[in-house]
Amino acid sequence: MKSLLLVFLSIVVLSGSSAHAADAKLVKSTPSDGGVSGTPPSAFVLEFSQAVQLHQIFIKKDDGKSQPLGKLQSKEAATVTVPAPPLTAGHYVLEWSVFADRSRVLSGRIRFTISGESVAAPSSTQ
Repeated sequence: MKSLLLVFLSIVVLSGSSAHAADAKLVKSTPSDGGVSGTPPSAFVLEFSQAVQLHQIFIKKDDGKSQPLGKLQSKEAATVTVPAPPLTAGHYVLEWSVFADRSRVLSGRIRFTISGESVAAPSSTQ
């Protein structure tokens, strides 16, 4: 009976901590995934559902090599901001990884395009 209780308590404790860890996810990014802009961003902003610690972040243009971005935040935060390097027109992939709950690695990609053309709101015709 004691061993059955011990197994049950172990399952409850472990499932509770993994459920909490599973809550961490990317909620919003700037630029947005699939976004098109006429001008390059001045910074990359990643917003998460809970505080994370940025592990690494890379930028890749078209089929070129991934370049690491520097000046990473060292403290945990729900919003991570990284200054963007000078970017020209083209297709980009921003690859990132963070530590959630100090141990679990969460990673993802954001694809965006800089058109090099000013993106204006459509004008209304009267």
